[in-house]
Amino acid sequence: MEKLNTLPDAKKGPSVPAIPSVERRMFLRNLGLASASALAVLTSCAKEDLAAPQGGLRRSGARIGATVLPDGSIDLGEGDIGITNMAYALEQLEVAYYSTAYERSAGWSEMDRKVIRELRDHELVHKELLKTLLGPFAIPELEFNFSAIDFNNRNAVFDAAQKFETVGTGAYNGSSKFVQDLELIKLSGKIVSIEARHATLARHMILPETKFAIAHELIDANGLDVAYFPDEVLMKAQPFIKQKLSGSKLPAPIM
Repeated sequence: MEKLNTLPDAKKGPSVPAIPSVERRMFLRNLGLASASALAVLTSCAKEDLAAPQGGLRRSGARIGATVLPDGSIDLGEGDIGITNMAYALEQLEVAYYSTAYERSAGWSEMDRKVIRELRDHELVHKELLKTLLGPFAIPELEFNFSAIDFNNRNAVFDAAQKFETVGTGAYNGSSKFVQDLELIKLSGKIVSIEARHATLARHMILPETKFAIAHELIDANGLDVAYFPDEVLMKAQPFIKQKLSGSKLPAPIM
């Protein structure tokens, strides 16, 4: 098995490796993005400067981290810590998924395998960054079940990738208004932009000629980016996570 890319010195905070030139070429060639503004957006995807704020979370809001409940489920905590644990769970899921997909993709094209490998490496950086940020308040390493996904079908693999990345995008978008730590908001804004590009790339791998429009998976009926409350995020992610996660202390829609 190919070794994962080595992460930078944790003291400096991990940085996202460059999204491969193949991705930029595919976007430019097949999506017809020729304008200067579109090119600028794609170029910005090549490298994001991500680093955990010094000193970790500032413990703004509630200060309760993850706990194991009597029924064995894992409570994510509350406030900024709980929201970050939710994101950390999703990043763990994505790393595990892309690692499994890469292991099972021996007969795929070189381009398909390269895209899966790069997506895995990006999510690995996100995962390790959030783990460092949470410190002792982090949830444990989770276990996953991807038996519902047909890894022999590359379209099914990229379809699932798009769904996972869309959940991640919606999670960051939906929870940002509840975050109190300004540095965490800035960091989340950088990560969500990468998640959205990942979702678009995964969709492109299946439908290379599809243009952006309302009803696109990343755009809601009002033409806005998808945004999910924590309960929606957990509902979408839980079928693939063996441990039961609880977001009972996280913000919920007002009924």
